[in-house]
Amino acid sequence: MRAVRIPSRRSATLSVAVVLVATFAFSDVATADVSPINPNNRPTPLSGAVNGVVPSSRLVTVARNCVAAREAGPSLARIFAMAREINIGLGAEQCYRPLSDEVQFANQANQPGNNPACVATVGTAPNGTPVGHSYHGWGKAADLTDAGRSLTFASPGYFFMKQVAGSLGWNHPAFAEPGGSTCPEPWHWEWVGDGGNLGASPRRGDAIALLPSADDHGYAVVNGLGGLQAHGSFVNRGAAASIPIAWVMVGAANTRDRGGYWMVGADGGVFSFGNAQFYGSTANFRLAQPVNGMASTRSGRGYWLLAWDGGIFSFGDARFFGSTGAMRLNSPVDALAATPSGNGYWLVAADGGVFSFGDAKFKGSMGGQKIVSPVVGIASTPTGKGYWMVASDGGVFSFGDAHFYGSLAATGPPAPIVAITPTKSGHGYWLELADGEVLGFGDARTS
Repeated sequence: MRAVRIPSRRSATLSVAVVLVATFAFSDVATADVSPINPNNRPTPLSGAVNGVVPSSRLVTVARNCVAAREAGPSLARIFAMAREINIGLGAEQCYRPLSDEVQFANQANQPGNNPACVATVGTAPNGTPVGHSYHGWGKAADLTDAGRSLTFASPGYFFMKQVAGSLGWNHPAFAEPGGSTCPEPWHWEWVGDGGNLGASPRRGDAIALLPSADDHGYAVVNGLGGLQAHGSFVNRGAAASIPIAWVMVGAANTRDRGGYWMVGADGGVFSFGNAQFYGSTANFRLAQPVNGMASTRSGRGYWLLAWDGGIFSFGDARFFGSTGAMRLNSPVDALAATPSGNGYWLVAADGGVFSFGDAKFKGSMGGQKIVSPVVGIASTPTGKGYWMVASDGGVFSFGDAHFYGSLAATGPPAPIVAITPTKSGHGYWLELADGEVLGFGDARTS
């Protein structure tokens, strides 16, 4: 069941100030960078591929009706997640567009009464076969919806994209802007996170989780394709980057001795590395909501998977203690943290509401208060008598015996925060940004 309580004065003082509206605010990138977010910037072709005939191994599923180039998929998944966190029903009508669809749309556009200028042309090769020219044909464009309908210039989803998309490498091209052409398209967005055809600075948005090393003197940043970027003493036990995964990755977790780790995709597919064993997945289930995280048991012989509705799936020696899957929630459930005993867990919703199950004790929440940005992570102290929560703007909230060691709320991060990970001692924590940057507080070292 859900319990809601105002945090103690000590926690509130040490944590981020609460304000009246939810928003996203990220600081500017370094002045030396040349931003790829420019109306005149367009995506680059997918090297070695044919427009509209991209092999499935180079694509990844991001959401329903949305398959994208592997390079572009994780950042778009982050955008969809951020919209969900503030209850904006952002979705997609289509992302990657096969050549057959390009031909169909071009033929429709050339029918009497239609405007062919509003659809990318389809050429013809010397042998008579069609040649696609749409940026959708590279898997680097998305036609977005808001609550199931195409975005308009008055849609909440459009304003959200104008505020957030650029920080994750997604651009609204000039023709699609109001008055930019005879066919403005508020729904059409393009990925230029690799710099685009202007050769600007890359802008990443693909980090999803942080795995600390056994001695806390290193860590690995996990990205949405299952790749690892190791730092310090972290030992790379393998990654999924070379595997043609079906869905983007959304979470990862260490084994107890940190000699291995799991990664999980949005479909609940689980990948095991090192001494992590595979105990099952939801990859073949029909899920009400996508998976968005995972946590391991104390023994390391099991794990829980979390879905956006708070549904919990238990595998190995992970016991089911309850979920919010059947509850009507004000905000989606964003993260899961297991107690040190492994006999319980906390779920945290984007509005900061905390749900306690098993031996997890409620120590406070931000539920019922208006917070600056949605909560995106929760982590237990070593004793299990407290926890930290982190918001996407880098604000940290401390409850129970969790001490506050600093945050980014005053300055704003250059990219959204995606996770908080404590050190073994509990005297510090790392904050991970969507662009892969990691910042340490307390005794959390960075390299």
